[in-house]
Amino acid sequence: MPMSKIPTRALSMSLVVLALCVTVLPSRAATNLLKNPGFEDQVRDHAWMAANWDTSRTGLPSVFFGRDTMLAHGGQFSVNVANVSMRNPMAYNWSQAVAVGPEAWGKDAVFTIWTRTNGLEGRAYILLQAYRDTASKMAQAWGVDRDEALRRLRITKIDDPLLDIGWKRQQFSENQTDWVKRAVRVYVPPSVNMLYVRSGLFGTGQVIFDDASLTLEPALPPDPIPLNTNLLADPGFEGDGNAWEYSMPPFDGIEVVRDETVAHTGKASVRLEGPNGIVEARAGACQVLCNRQLAGKRLRLSAWVKTDSLRSSAFLKVYFHGLKEAVAVPGWEQFSMNTPWTKTMFEIDVPEDTYAVWAWFLYITPAKGRVYYDDMSVEVVGPATGVIGPAPPTDATRGGN
Repeated sequence: MPMSKIPTRALSMSLVVLALCVTVLPSRAATNLLKNPGFEDQVRDHAWMAANWDTSRTGLPSVFFGRDTMLAHGGQFSVNVANVSMRNPMAYNWSQAVAVGPEAWGKDAVFTIWTRTNGLEGRAYILLQAYRDTASKMAQAWGVDRDEALRRLRITKIDDPLLDIGWKRQQFSENQTDWVKRAVRVYVPPSVNMLYVRSGLFGTGQVIFDDASLTLEPALPPDPIPLNTNLLADPGFEGDGNAWEYSMPPFDGIEVVRDETVAHTGKASVRLEGPNGIVEARAGACQVLCNRQLAGKRLRLSAWVKTDSLRSSAFLKVYFHGLKEAVAVPGWEQFSMNTPWTKTMFEIDVPEDTYAVWAWFLYITPAKGRVYYDDMSVEVVGPATGVIGPAPPTDATRGGN
């Protein structure tokens, strides 16, 4: 029947029914990519290990991993990690690796998990990483370990193309909490083939985890990047320091800690020290900026640095992780022995294929002495210029003792 011949009342009723049908259609929930997300399944013939998950086993007697029913958030089981010593600093975590393909590119990966702390001293965390990691992907497909996958692929360890191009860690330090839902989000660039989720502890005490989820969702637009604005969170360590990554080898007595006894401005700085160790390594504090709008920009890194009887060198360094390779650029100044508060800075172009920028403030360890960093900054000063060299001189760079 032509539309003009349908009675007005009948037409109105038809439209109402159609509208109701449309509104009650359920939205399609994103698929959880994790296996055994509630830790309900157990590895066969194992006393406690949750199926499809892994732990950062070190062999140290001070750390304990467990799966039990005492404090489950959902279902019957949860998992936990507890540690009683930080003599050798290590990050202990539960993890799962998920292989992905082009269907994930251009989307956001979202990792959520419920956490509970018990007597935490230090920092607990959840972490989502997006890697181009062909060896791990093939190891998972073949059912072999990563070393065997490298051998089959005829890739030596020194030539391993492993590279992270998406990274987000959320750290928390509340001593005692009930169940808290936490989430991190990472844009998945082209070429990513592995996603890693980790939930763990850097410190002492106990953290409990349950009901994890990893989904792919439409990508949110990147945050705007204003010129001449510090992109670092908590740049002077006036907060709790949880915005920063602390990296250090597992040497006896090494420390990267927030310090309220020495500061350039405000009430705190970050202190690096640790005289004991057997091989040369780097330790420091850093932040990773995963914003694809940084590509093709010119960055200025700066910090105030102070050294106290340091028998190695302290310096700034930046890494650019992109589709081709990781590019490392050190600062033009190094500091050792006794240095009063001094401002150091340099400028560098961000390669066009960059998805992650790592800004490091570090020193060479093991070495006697101390290093302090304060008032760090990463700023976009304009488009790339092609000029390599130190930043142009500014105002006073020395701030006394």
